[in-house]
Amino acid sequence: MVNDLINDMRMNDFDEASAPDCLGHTGAEMHFLRELVRAAQTLIAAFSREVGMTGARLAVLRALAVSASTPLGTMEIARRLAVNAAAVTRQLQAMEADGLVERVSDGRDGRRSAAVLTVAGREAFALVHERGHAFEERLAALVGADDMAVATSVLTRAREALETAR
Repeated sequence: MVNDLINDMRMNDFDEASAPDCLGHTGAEMHFLRELVRAAQTLIAAFSREVGMTGARLAVLRALAVSASTPLGTMEIARRLAVNAAAVTRQLQAMEADGLVERVSDGRDGRRSAAVLTVAGREAFALVHERGHAFEERLAALVGADDMAVATSVLTRAREALETAR
């Protein structure tokens, strides 16, 4: 619903010249962050619709898949995704009910559990991963492979710079 509201704001129709004075716009602003957020929301929403899985579930699925079969606790997943642990708990419960995740006891603390993908979960991730590459190829055909490569490079450098600055 939030994505629908954001996308319905018709930000593309926004005229910088009519920006409220409180924004202090001169018309020469880069708006990198605004475009980054809007692009991410649009891409995740489109890919989520294509694979029939929410962005939140995709993120948890990927976190578990790349953990090299090492069980991850709720707090560790939340830290890696920079999200609230309660949101991770809800995703894990739903994914467990769907047979994608199983809980295993934490070897260091028997009161805690960790999650690991089941065979069905690993198969689901493999399919999503494959469909992700196909999605990127279709997108590259629309915007140009060279432009996608440049965008990927810029975003990678920006992410690495921010991670290093922490």
